Amino acid sequence: MNNISWQDIRKVIVDFLQQRLANNSSYKSELTKLEKAKQAGDQKAVNESQQKMSELSKRFDFENWMEDAATRRLFWISICHHSSKAIHSSSLGYNVNNFTITKPNEQQYVSSSTPTHLVADSSGNAAGLDIFSLLNQCINGDKTLLELIIDDHPAVLKALSDDEQKAAIYLANFKKVIFNDFEKPKADELNKQLYWPNSEESYLSQQEDNYRLLVPLHPTSLCNVVYQKVQTRFSEENKKAREQRRLKGAEHQPYFTFHELAVVKLGGSNPQGVSQLTSNQGGRNFLLPSMPPKFERSPFPSINLNKESVFDHSLQYFCRYGFRLLFDMVAAPKNVVEERDNRKDDFAVILTLLLKFARNIQTSMPAGWSRDYSLPMSQKLWLDPNRAELEDEENFKHQYEQGDWLGELELDFASWIQKALKKKFKNIETQFSDVEYREWCREFHAAVKASQRRKEGIF
Repeated sequence: MNNISWQDIRKVIVDFLQQRLANNSSYKSELTKLEKAKQAGDQKAVNESQQKMSELSKRFDFENWMEDAATRRLFWISICHHSSKAIHSSSLGYNVNNFTITKPNEQQYVSSSTPTHLVADSSGNAAGLDIFSLLNQCINGDKTLLELIIDDHPAVLKALSDDEQKAAIYLANFKKVIFNDFEKPKADELNKQLYWPNSEESYLSQQEDNYRLLVPLHPTSLCNVVYQKVQTRFSEENKKAREQRRLKGAEHQPYFTFHELAVVKLGGSNPQGVSQLTSNQGGRNFLLPSMPPKFERSPFPSINLNKESVFDHSLQYFCRYGFRLLFDMVAAPKNVVEERDNRKDDFAVILTLLLKFARNIQTSMPAGWSRDYSLPMSQKLWLDPNRAELEDEENFKHQYEQGDWLGELELDFASWIQKALKKKFKNIETQFSDVEYREWCREFHAAVKASQRRKEGIF
């Protein structure tokens, strides 16, 4: 960038003006008339066309164009990253840019500060948009004139005019427009406004003037980044990569695709009335899907902070198939041999589901999750075994290694079964005595030993 001279900048400006002149519809029309008049030998028509072309050329003369552009038409446009007219096309509120805003060190959300390079936009009278086009001209393929002005490059001043006093005025005007030098920032009644409290304390104090009045603007430049990214799906490279994915033996390459896009059009039939970038996009702005996530309910019972035991009705419902078999067995006519075999099968189903539940908790919850929960210590030791590996958990680790908690779990399990049976069969609840209670403890104990032999890690 230091190699850029004022002559380089001046040449780009002059070439730009010559191109504008060549593309001017009136100039091209007169040039066509001139050629026809020459062919017809009509000298009067030749003189008239030459006179008009000379007048048009004066408009695009460097000094004439710069004086008109940098002192008058420049203030017809606003150079911005956030547009007010995109909120409402009739809004007369000011636009804002990010040129002087320092990027935050830590970005926790996507904003206009996220992209490393953000293209500027322009809004305002279409008769002044050629000035914005000039500012976007690259100098020596390095930086744009707009970026050189922002960086306060020393070569810019002399390039704007041979008259130093005029050049200083032109540069000051450019900076005033570029750097949002508002004497009185203005919103519009068509803009939306939000009253935002300065802090929770000021909000609760109900004092006056403890809020900020926010006027959200449309992030036109950021939306253009999204638009350009989405449009890459139509690039030749992306199309080729997508086609190769369907071919056997072809080398697969990654490609872009975007699902569930929505489009909102700004500006109606005249998107240029909103901004230049909006016009370049045909008024289209892509909206990425922002629906709430779809949560799949876990089949396993949840554990909340106040739960005093996992052996409750929700766990019984999770093991309902085993309990249904157990209830059917109790209600069936008695046959000692069949009853004993059926009971073992029923408990096998209940215990299998119970161990699945325990394994899910042990693997899905972070180590130490049980610290703030109301569960008995035996159940914490069972369901949160990785807590023993944490710092300052020596006592927890000692209790886990002692293994006394396994005996307490047996009693909890037996009480859970007994309570369910007594509630289901109230007419014979006295039959579920200590003998049956001890049998249920033995069933749980056997399941623990079998799981330990298989090294499932549940106990």
